[in-house]
Amino acid sequence: MADLEQRVATLEREMVTVKDRVGLVEDDIKSIPELIKLEFRLASSQRARMATDLAELQHKVEAMPRAVAEMVVELQAERDRKR
Repeated sequence: MADLEQRVATLEREMVTVKDRVGLVEDDIKSIPELIKLEFRLASSQRARMATDLAELQHKVEAMPRAVAEMVVELQAERDRKR
């Protein structure tokens, strides 16, 4: 009889542990939609920043040929002055 009572007590403790773990899992599951929303906002923000960065980079790349041409003209003028 004592063995049966001990087994019942052990099972009751295990059930409490299982219920605690299930509660933790349920809490985690409840937070998943919020995590998805946060990830979506972060990704949107990153995409917006990337679009801005790409526009700035494109502007700089488009300006490079003129800047290089100006440098070449300056170097040639300097070379001509030294002659």
